[in-house]
Amino acid sequence: MRYLLDTNVLTEPAKPRPDPRVVAWLQAQPPLDLALSVLTLGEVQKGVSLLAAGTRRDVLESWLRTDLPRQFMGRILPVDEQAALEWGRLAAEGRSAGRELPVIDGLLLATCAAHDLTLVTRNERDCGNRGVPILNPWAG
Repeated sequence: MRYLLDTNVLTEPAKPRPDPRVVAWLQAQPPLDLALSVLTLGEVQKGVSLLAAGTRRDVLESWLRTDLPRQFMGRILPVDEQAALEWGRLAAEGRSAGRELPVIDGLLLATCAAHDLTLVTRNERDCGNRGVPILNPWAG
């Protein structure tokens, strides 16, 4: 594994008009280089749960519960002890620098730090310059 996908990257291809740079980047990566966090699954579940009942919600629920676990088998990472400790360090550094770190973004960065991964995200404002490598596929 080399990359941890943020929710905004994972869900981009499902949009009506996905950004071609993101789709191309995802297609160029060997599948085994890509990982997810359990937190990303939670964010997707939140989005699906907020949809009105209907076909789109049912399709996305199936994708979340069946397709993603199969596609990322063995590469859905928990927030383990090492990630929790990294999160504490990153959150403290952010607060000391006057740059509060949103909790989920911080836990994704901490998971990357614990597993030597790069976070793939559009959210450079919150995640950039935190001592953890990030990659923004929207930037080309």
